[in-house]
Amino acid sequence: MFGLGPSLWCWKTKKKTLLDPTDTPVAELEPATLFAWIEALEAYARDWDATFENRPSYFTQEFWYLLVGCMVENLKGQPLTVSAACQRMKTGSNRTREERLKKAVDDGYLVKERGGEDGRVAVVIPTPKLESIMRAHFARTFEKSREVLFRAKN
Repeated sequence: MFGLGPSLWCWKTKKKTLLDPTDTPVAELEPATLFAWIEALEAYARDWDATFENRPSYFTQEFWYLLVGCMVENLKGQPLTVSAACQRMKTGSNRTREERLKKAVDDGYLVKERGGEDGRVAVVIPTPKLESIMRAHFARTFEKSREVLFRAKN
């Protein structure tokens, strides 16, 4: 996903990357590596909050699956239907999920459009605003994760 591809071989260094699952079994990781991973996860969560201007209404679990799912499926050329977008969220009643979707639309992160072959299906499309901030968020957090894991390994 997002251009990482199935290979864990780094073309630049001609070595296995830090993300290679055959490198060290997770149960045998040194505490420093675990602490680095915790640091990376915390940085990810903090960056998510900052990406959405620290608004408490965009807590990670509540919106992550919705926003990321809509973005990824749209990039694949298969925008999610309203129903599928609501089902991407892991928590909340149907009404709560629909309210979250409405909030994301009202805040300019998603738009609802008519789609499908006959135009009768409502699909959810990420706005350029959402794509821009999400790409930046993923780039920052990928770099931070790579940085802390590299530091822990060396």
